Amino acid sequence: MASQHTDLFEFVNRGNVDCLNASPEHPASNLFLGAGSKTAGTVLCSDVDEELLITVPFREKVKVYAIEFTAPNDGRKPSHVKVFMNAANLGFEDCEEAIPAQEAELSWTPAGDEQKAILHTRFVKFQNVDSISLYITSNTEDAPVTCLSGLTFLGQPMGSTAVWDPSQQQPGM
Repeated sequence: MASQHTDLFEFVNRGNVDCLNASPEHPASNLFLGAGSKTAGTVLCSDVDEELLITVPFREKVKVYAIEFTAPNDGRKPSHVKVFMNAANLGFEDCEEAIPAQEAELSWTPAGDEQKAILHTRFVKFQNVDSISLYITSNTEDAPVTCLSGLTFLGQPMGSTAVWDPSQQQPGM
């Protein structure tokens, strides 16, 4: 049976999303406004340099198959990311010293007026996820700040794992 990977938006605990080095004018809450609520220029931007540390908690345990980044079509989009799983209270120094669950250079493709990058996780590692922390270390053109206009987690809640139920078997099978 093939697994169903869906947008985990409804499982993100949006009220507890945290971001270190976020600009007060462009906070992390801008990433999770939901369809129809976004307007042009609604982005998360770093404040004093290109680094961002975004921690996204989930309402229940999830499996994460991929992370989709959306960014303005300019040099402020992230280029390098370290992904940490179930690590509470990380700081920048922690992220520089700790071994991430995954690390990647993002590859961007045009998507309308923006650009998208998809990071396929090492799915076996990204089971039983309570939270994900994304440490963005740099952007594509050494711009003074880094910006994101969207962040989407694809996967499934742990509670939706299909289990065979013999009582559901059709007669004659």
